[in-house]
Amino acid sequence: MQKLLIKILLFFLSIPFYLFADNIKIDSLQTNQKIKVDSIKIHGNSRTKDFIILRELTFSVGDSVDNKILLFNKERIFSLGLFNRVEVGIDSLLRSKVIIKVDETWYIYPIPFWITEKNSIKNLTFGIDLVWNNFRGRNEVLHAIFGVGYNPFLLFQYVNPALDYDEKIGLSIGIGFYKSKNKNEQAISYLKQNFSYKIIKSNIGLFKRLNQFNLYGLTLGYDYIQTELRNSKLFMASKSEIDRVPYTSFYFINDTRDLKQYPERGNYFFINFIHKGFNLSNVYYSIIKNDFRFYQKLFSNLILKERFVLRNTFGKNIPLYDYSYFGYEDKIRGYNNLFFEGQNSFLTSYEVALPILKEWNLSFDLPLIPKSLTSARIGIYTSIFFDSGITYKNINEIKLSKFNSGYGIGLIILILPFEIVRLEYSFNKFGKGEFVIANRYSF
Repeated sequence: MQKLLIKILLFFLSIPFYLFADNIKIDSLQTNQKIKVDSIKIHGNSRTKDFIILRELTFSVGDSVDNKILLFNKERIFSLGLFNRVEVGIDSLLRSKVIIKVDETWYIYPIPFWITEKNSIKNLTFGIDLVWNNFRGRNEVLHAIFGVGYNPFLLFQYVNPALDYDEKIGLSIGIGFYKSKNKNEQAISYLKQNFSYKIIKSNIGLFKRLNQFNLYGLTLGYDYIQTELRNSKLFMASKSEIDRVPYTSFYFINDTRDLKQYPERGNYFFINFIHKGFNLSNVYYSIIKNDFRFYQKLFSNLILKERFVLRNTFGKNIPLYDYSYFGYEDKIRGYNNLFFEGQNSFLTSYEVALPILKEWNLSFDLPLIPKSLTSARIGIYTSIFFDSGITYKNINEIKLSKFNSGYGIGLIILILPFEIVRLEYSFNKFGKGEFVIANRYSF
């Protein structure tokens, strides 16, 4: 009876805290302490629906949690990219109540980007990714991305991860217009000049979320690819000036990382099978890409990161634009001025990172600018890395002597959830060094 009276008294004492969310005090659990969760309360999500946050949790009411579990779930919620700050802890009064407190980020913002090829300003593509994020509170994202310069393009993309919340089904739609330079050196050597493709890409896909960690999806798409030079049609899949390529893609993702933008623990497995052409216009080939990543904490705060990427193409009349290339999307650090091509590729990367500043929640006021745009989570890391890769036509060509390897050091500045700046100095196997500034994660 005495315990019941105490609980009732604590409940009434806590009412003012629930009426004014900002006054709620969140505590951490003591080391090795566990509690059984009686309830879960979310504060600060004026736009985001509760279910978007709750479905990221690895625990529910009735489960036992400790600090390690609460920290992991904090990082998974932050990984949504919807918040400048996330706190997960227990109520200071009702200590069996888990409190999730979030500060929502501004939902419309431009993200600048730049891409250089062959480490030359002459081959610079730069632009803006205009993001309309979470506009109905369901974590929907609308991208309008335009780039100018070396490879100009315009891309529109819409992703709705909760098209049918009950069935855990999401939707993706994309359409893009590109003018892209040929990457294949053999074609340039044969034609004595380079050429461009005019490309229109469109796709629509559905994906199903099995749980917090597993997802699979099916995408249907159509690519229209036109070559600029008449004599370059020899390198097209249809052996004509225009390839009209319908395709289907089936993929599976297993993602157990904590903070997806820069993980310390967990794994990421991505398996994708794409079939193109269906023998229309004599186009019939397939692509399989596997991307496996592993993250673990070593002693102290050291983070070990490993990555293995395998891309294989097979079928008839595989066009040059669908060959495997290093130096573009996938890079071997140390070789920004050298490019490698082949029907297939294998890349492995290792990285050890150490936080200088793991998490600093920065916020300041500027006139006429929403505070949600002037708040960010700052992190600074140093790293050492090693990359090695090979392109090949058949498996018999895979030899250690043919691998191209690079190594170096880096400084990573996280400005989450908006941007990253990566400064790296690397050496290739010939001992030649290069400095690179990038605005995307290595992996």
